[in-house]
Amino acid sequence: MTGPPSLAALKHVVLLLAMIVALAGCMPSARPGSLPSVPAQTPDPADTFDFPLLPRERFGPYIPNVSGPLPVDTRYGAQNPGLGTTGKCFVDRNGNKVAFNRLYHAGEDWFAQDVRGRVDGSGAAGVPVHAVANGAVTWAQDIGADGYVLALVHLLPDGSRAWSAYWHDTQPVVAMGQAVRRGDRIADVLNRGYNSHLHWEIRVFGDGTVIFPSDSAGGRGTCNGRVPALGYTWDDDPARARPDAWGYRAPTQFVEARRTK
Repeated sequence: MTGPPSLAALKHVVLLLAMIVALAGCMPSARPGSLPSVPAQTPDPADTFDFPLLPRERFGPYIPNVSGPLPVDTRYGAQNPGLGTTGKCFVDRNGNKVAFNRLYHAGEDWFAQDVRGRVDGSGAAGVPVHAVANGAVTWAQDIGADGYVLALVHLLPDGSRAWSAYWHDTQPVVAMGQAVRRGDRIADVLNRGYNSHLHWEIRVFGDGTVIFPSDSAGGRGTCNGRVPALGYTWDDDPARARPDAWGYRAPTQFVEARRTK
């Protein structure tokens, strides 16, 4: 006969439930926040990049059985079996909402970590969020209990543009249209208890208004029109289900390839 669960096991269950509930709220509602604005400023070229939380070694994604015991994976392109079956904005070809646990993560969720790479769930609360490169503020949105989402545009040396996005922020310390430089503080990580983290993205589109064509799972649903975009992707066609197919890029790889040496 199996005995009662240990206190440690019960704590893990409680932490898992708390994280699942919190992560399930990552998709923002369309409620723009109020920020001061300035006439649109042209940023300096984004010649080098760095990470949004520094020092780099103190932060990273939650990896199951590496960062901690929870079956939650917050790396780019990962699926999360622990996130439940609640339908989101994606609709499959049979007209059914796609369960959250089937979606692909389009960014990275960074938590504070100790020297062994184990997550400290509340350790990132209040940590400054830095602009990853020279850029300008193009969007700020209040998503209620989940804080703010910010987006910056970056002018790359080859003439193309990329955008970085930062979710679960406190009230931003920048204005709409303002030019910023790499390393500038733009906000802090919101205190969300054990689930205090920064969701950040790199993408080659500015907003989510027309990402998904009508024959896709996002187009059949209500995914288009969400200006800060979604944080997740999915489609019936496996070739375009993952984030790269929709203009997202692996954030850490993108920055590492352009980081100051």
